[in-house]
Amino acid sequence: MWRATTTIRDAVEPPRTNSNGGDRLLALLQVTNAAFPTGTFTHSYGFETWLDKGVISNAAEAETRCRDWLRFNLATGDAAAAALAYRSSLMDDMAGIEEIDRQAGAIKLSRESRSASIMTGTALIAAGRDIFDLPQIVRLAAMINTKQCDGHHAVVYGVLATGLGFTEQETVTSFLWAGFSSLVGVIQRLTPLGQTEAQRIVANAGSLVDKCSEIARTRDLRSLSSSFATLDVASMRHERLPTRLCIS
Repeated sequence: MWRATTTIRDAVEPPRTNSNGGDRLLALLQVTNAAFPTGTFTHSYGFETWLDKGVISNAAEAETRCRDWLRFNLATGDAAAAALAYRSSLMDDMAGIEEIDRQAGAIKLSRESRSASIMTGTALIAAGRDIFDLPQIVRLAAMINTKQCDGHHAVVYGVLATGLGFTEQETVTSFLWAGFSSLVGVIQRLTPLGQTEAQRIVANAGSLVDKCSEIARTRDLRSLSSSFATLDVASMRHERLPTRLCIS
């Protein structure tokens, strides 16, 4: 059953420090750092197929496609799921977490995108448990171990954020920014895209990230969606590429 609690925006805010007593800003910087062990740097989410086929051949095309992914895939799908998981975790609604996790998997049309989401979620939950020892993550890990849910990356991030003391806006905005910057980093390694050019793309996305954060935080569970069908097709074709550097 869909739960009304998942539509309440900013009903409860966490303390300004995380459950370990640390500064939440430092925790935010840590978990969004590229060095944090989630494995996202090994996933292109289908972009490697486009690069292989020449759909993306320069910085301008890469920027356009990445921005489309942010707006039409991440904002309405995983980022919204992260927001919903955040609210359910604050209210200790683990049954709600199960529902959100199932829906987060259901909107991923390709096998590789679902697998990537679970793989990075598994890595994030392990890091959250071993580095921070948060009770929220321990409970979620137990649910995954008993097959109550798969532990998709967005859901794990939303739950992790409550223990680290993030606000809802910080949670969703940081999730979007980290996802976007990680994808640009993957493309940078697969194409002749310089570091300065890659960082310009990330910097230019600032206002779009803010807009997507607002979109994600106004979605309810019934309206989670992904409307980037061409990327879904690219993701389905990725596993059949003769050579590839990314897992997805």
